[in-house]
Amino acid sequence: MFYKIVCSLWLCLAVLTCSINSSSSSSSSSYNNLAGYEGYTKYTVLHGDESAFQYMVELQTNDTEVDFWLLTRNMSVLTVGPSHKPQLESRLLQLDVQYQTQPLMDLMASLEGNSTYAEGDEYEECQPGDCESDRPHSRKRRQARSFFSRFPRYHEILNFMSNLAARYPLYCRYESLGRSSEGRHIAALSISLNQRVRPRRVAYIQAATHGREWITTQTVLYLAYELLTNLRAFQRVLNDVELFLVPLVNPDGYEYTHTTDRFWRKNRHRYAGLPCTGVDINRNFGNHWNYQGASQNHCSEVYSGTSPNSEPETAAVVRYLEFNRHRVKLSLDVHSFGKFIFYPYGYARNTVPPTVATLRSVALRAANQIGRYRGTRYTVGTSASILYEASGSLDDFAYGSLGIPLSYTLELPGEEFHVSPFDIIHVCKETFAGFIEFIRHVSLY
Repeated sequence: MFYKIVCSLWLCLAVLTCSINSSSSSSSSSYNNLAGYEGYTKYTVLHGDESAFQYMVELQTNDTEVDFWLLTRNMSVLTVGPSHKPQLESRLLQLDVQYQTQPLMDLMASLEGNSTYAEGDEYEECQPGDCESDRPHSRKRRQARSFFSRFPRYHEILNFMSNLAARYPLYCRYESLGRSSEGRHIAALSISLNQRVRPRRVAYIQAATHGREWITTQTVLYLAYELLTNLRAFQRVLNDVELFLVPLVNPDGYEYTHTTDRFWRKNRHRYAGLPCTGVDINRNFGNHWNYQGASQNHCSEVYSGTSPNSEPETAAVVRYLEFNRHRVKLSLDVHSFGKFIFYPYGYARNTVPPTVATLRSVALRAANQIGRYRGTRYTVGTSASILYEASGSLDDFAYGSLGIPLSYTLELPGEEFHVSPFDIIHVCKETFAGFIEFIRHVSLY
């Protein structure tokens, strides 16, 4: 394949400026978002029987002192504060399960220490005789690697998106789905081969439903960047398909994880007279709302809100999908972590969708494409069978309520919600291959 790539100087400078600003701001406030976690402990619990698993599910739903990072049928990863440790360990002893512990601040310090890398690793040295001809391409790639070797803040993400739209106005449109609880734009990019003509099919992809899942936003931004800078190579993929990308569904929660609480999950909806803040957007969609794996306790990490689609972030997504329900053929909700691809249904373990064979086949093809990059292995199935029953997710809503035929949740790699700076680009690249495979199947509908 041959394609010509031209990099505008102002776009490169914009990305470089974002990088410099981010580096200076992040270095001055490295641990601000971990304040309050002194004395916390991370538990990795192995539970092989049903009683221990059900206890973990109940703990996640009802105990506001425990924060689950991962919950599967045979293993849980969770954190608790010092006051809750004796109670938890006593119950684990009664259940006769094995577990390992690690002080949370020690873990985060070790991850931070392993995140350093030489600046020179970003750059690709051109060979003699090739430097002049490859200079625009190499400069563009260097700036991209700079942006995709860190986790940008909200304003940087919007700048990156608006710059892409300004650079490629014939193929990309920058817009807002609405505003968040705190008034931030829920920004989106529409990408197609001709913005003057509305394609018959839409592939909808969103990320950062949970604030702490930083890597998800970067993979969606990378998808936009790679497609727009290599349009000729992906003309067949984008034929009569509009790609609608929402890299930051929960901008308030995302910013809060940078400034105050690294492990914040929910949005930042404040309720007058109540001590706790936030709704789990991934429990707020209106399909079997609050049926399983959700809570009506305002302080719970899986609080499902006052009613289906009650949150401005959820309502913005629902408005778009309902308005375009006859065009949207793919809905993909990107999360981390765990290396899973889920298809409906998540609200009940024994409920099987009528098109399960197709859903599973496409998911397996996407998992295979992801694995071809560096061998990353994904598990495919329903979240109810692999993890636990949970209602109110986007994949169940898109498939069950709107009839969108291809509906998935993607759980990326990244232990402890952490991806090292030098590994961000690789997660982006392997996930890109999976995205493209999903998008290819849109043309079948």
